[in-house]
Amino acid sequence: MKKQTNPAPKENQSATAADAPTGQSYLLEIKVPQAEPLLGATVRASTVASVQGFTIDPTFSPVPVKPSNTQRMAMLAASEDNQHVIVRATLTDEQRETAKANPDVIEIWTDAVIEPIACPIPPCDCSPNTPRGTINDVANYLGVNQIWSAGKRGEGIVVGVVDGGITATGRSLAPGEAPTRTINNVIGGWPVANWGTRGASWGHHGNMCATDVLGMAPNCRIYDLRIADASSTTGVISNALQAFQWAIDQHRTNGTPHILTNSWGIFNTASAPDYASNPNHPFTRKVVEAIDEGIIVLFAAGNCGDTCPDGRCATSGPGQSIWGANGHPRVMTVGAVNKDEQFVGYSSQGPASLDPHKPDFCGITHFTGYFNSDSGTSAATPIVAGLCALMKQGKPSATHNSIKDALIATAKNIGPSGWDQHSGAGIVQGKRAYDRLTKLLIKEAKIEKVEKSEIKEIKIEKNEKLEIKEPKREKIEIKEQKLEILEGKRLKDLRDVTKRVPELPIPIPEPIRNPIQPGQTVEPGGNDLESRLAQLESYIQALDTFISTDMRPDLSQGALANEGDLPTGQGTADQLTKEANDAMMNKMNYDNSPR
Repeated sequence: MKKQTNPAPKENQSATAADAPTGQSYLLEIKVPQAEPLLGATVRASTVASVQGFTIDPTFSPVPVKPSNTQRMAMLAASEDNQHVIVRATLTDEQRETAKANPDVIEIWTDAVIEPIACPIPPCDCSPNTPRGTINDVANYLGVNQIWSAGKRGEGIVVGVVDGGITATGRSLAPGEAPTRTINNVIGGWPVANWGTRGASWGHHGNMCATDVLGMAPNCRIYDLRIADASSTTGVISNALQAFQWAIDQHRTNGTPHILTNSWGIFNTASAPDYASNPNHPFTRKVVEAIDEGIIVLFAAGNCGDTCPDGRCATSGPGQSIWGANGHPRVMTVGAVNKDEQFVGYSSQGPASLDPHKPDFCGITHFTGYFNSDSGTSAATPIVAGLCALMKQGKPSATHNSIKDALIATAKNIGPSGWDQHSGAGIVQGKRAYDRLTKLLIKEAKIEKVEKSEIKEIKIEKNEKLEIKEPKREKIEIKEQKLEILEGKRLKDLRDVTKRVPELPIPIPEPIRNPIQPGQTVEPGGNDLESRLAQLESYIQALDTFISTDMRPDLSQGALANEGDLPTGQGTADQLTKEANDAMMNKMNYDNSPR
């Protein structure tokens, strides 16, 4: 989030819910029968409110949320099948306690105040107003220019910028709006009636975020999802809840937005402890729902790192700086470094309140983009969102998790070896992550093809030989079997696999082929060497498989894929062959020896 250095008043930093002024905004989670329309929640909530003397906010559209796991268990125990819906109301402390006792009210949540959101790994950059190059320099550092050369510039990808609003090119701007410039490629958003018309309430922070996305993916499209009030700098989590619901509904309609970037959060946990540390807060559940829907979701880590924290931070440093959905295990949590690979001293540090393994990685900040210096984890996050747009274009089937994994696996480490609580996995490397993700296309396409054909049965006719590249490249004859191919290379459930010993009978010198026939019985008192040879040849002729059925390991669990499964049977055959040859050579020497 863009770093602000003006310190917050001390009394604001220690405020508690009890100190909140009369009429604090809350989110009421109401249960409504499944058969009842969504607006039924408003009716039920209004009934509760009328009895207790408060009013449901008519400007807030009810938002459905999935019950938490704990709530599902309670519903099962009570044999209930309700939908959960969020409405907004203004309550005093007394009204809040009374409303909680109503059977239709499941829970009452804090409507947290949110704001736009920069040295443990020296040297730290604590100069957010000093750019370290331009946004084009960032693209070159990340290798994005090489992805552009391959023809990928974000075409067909839509990124939702959840922020304080964007002033879009081609839209009639609201009175008082005077942005440095308007933003191209904005095609829609929420609120539906006036997206793209305002952004001054957060100092055109949304214009900065959109610029940074387009700096990496210049041909992608943008949704403006404005979560700050039009007339003030105040934003509340309920606005973000509605914006995410709009994005989810839109995605169900046409598959967009593909990505949601969020460069905002909370700086004072005391006024919203349930949002800061409870994963069951309805907004946090809605974020998870968006990811489950198929949307890629990024959040800024925050600007409360302990070297030079933002002045608004009530707490800072490791374990005291990443709160709420910004640090949820499922999202991509983005810290900040500059182009010169210096850690930004205000970048928030893990562990997060909801996940000890945060942040995930760092994007680039402190460069000339929309402003002279786009700064904070606010700028770093849309930079990574732009990379995600290129990766999604390069591999349309890519998921939130596969893109996140590729970014983590290819990040450049700048701190202690491996993941660390300051920079996560390190600095994202755009081209390397793109290559890692897209080079799996061929392998995964084969898997998808097999899955779509429901793993077709491959029949190999009798006596047809299939060569499998095992450690010794043995030839294996497969009789009337079904072969299931999983993950491209793994062979599973090989049944009735047989391997003949090489071309029987074993070639032997012509002079001794006839004296002793396989299976011939030697008269008592006959030559012991000849008897031994006959027995060995008989064994070899009778040998049907390289491992008997009762001794063969269970190949249905992929045992054939392991090197240790073949040598035992092959060794037995090799040993018998050696003994037979030795015996025949001894026989030849005996026959040719002087008498």
